[in-house]
Amino acid sequence: MSDNKIVTTDILLEFLEVAFNHILFFRNLYPKEIFVKKKIYSICVYVSEHPELNEYIRNVLNAIRELIKEDENSVKAVNLVFCNKRKEPIEKFVFDLVKLQANSTEKDPYYLKTEESLRTICLKLSMCESYLKPLPEDSSFFIEIKTYETAHVTLSENPCCEDFPWIINEDVPDMTNKNLLPLKTIKTECLNLQMYVIEDENKKCIN
Repeated sequence: MSDNKIVTTDILLEFLEVAFNHILFFRNLYPKEIFVKKKIYSICVYVSEHPELNEYIRNVLNAIRELIKEDENSVKAVNLVFCNKRKEPIEKFVFDLVKLQANSTEKDPYYLKTEESLRTICLKLSMCESYLKPLPEDSSFFIEIKTYETAHVTLSENPCCEDFPWIINEDVPDMTNKNLLPLKTIKTECLNLQMYVIEDENKKCIN
């Protein structure tokens, strides 16, 4: 990979890690005690200290890195999906990756505009309790990568991912009563990314 591509990938993966942790903290899926405060993007964020959760997120990020290394356009979106106890999706945070290295006309050699945009997203995520209904008890989550079918073969044959097998997500039901909440669109020299939340309020109320 070129130096620019490596830097852009590192920025994306760092942001996804921060965002995943931040969302999980504010959606109250885990006890608050497993998170600690850290400062990034000049604001306080919450980061998990739970070994199994951290390993899961690390494996996801590693798979995204390997996919981008093969083809920077292979990752179309990354979704953090919450399910109710029936394993039905009820809430989805979507990171729609329009393009890596968006090559904006405005040069930003120190990635200050990118950092400012990522800071804005994190601040909006910290207020998600005010615009989303609470998750029901016994909720769970998973992370999915929207990519091409050939990319699944690439991952399955990649020794860097052999301890973390991915499956093709074909049987998970879709949300039926969707509310879409736009969060932020980033378009800088480094990233072209749209982020939004989809919520199914009806399925959240199912006991």
